[in-house]
Amino acid sequence: MKNNLKWKRAAVCIFPFALAITAYFLRNQLIFWGTLFPSCPSYTYLDIYCPGCGNTRSVQHLLKGDIIGSVRFNPIPLLGIILGILAYIELITYVFGRHKKIFPRSRVYWWTMGAISLLYFVVRNFIRPF
Repeated sequence: MKNNLKWKRAAVCIFPFALAITAYFLRNQLIFWGTLFPSCPSYTYLDIYCPGCGNTRSVQHLLKGDIIGSVRFNPIPLLGIILGILAYIELITYVFGRHKKIFPRSRVYWWTMGAISLLYFVVRNFIRPF
């Protein structure tokens, strides 16, 4: 049983780093694949940014290491990465027996984040920074 637990701990610790290293070495291919996506229909036909507009360019800038450029196009991928890191840290504490709740669980937090995101997605159609 202890040997099985050791493998689980090792897998939880190694997998995200292996994934990050793979993404680093394949970043040029990932950036190229992002150029193959079709353009956004809501922006193409209605000239309105949808909540997903700019996600591909945002991720491409993150892969290049340009955090400011990424946030300029769309902050959601960066926020997703931050929340993913928090969830991963919580998973690590759980696997090693010292469970700490780090990932936000409050309904007030999520409703506030949703309202801020909704406000951002509406306001960015009136103030075009790029």
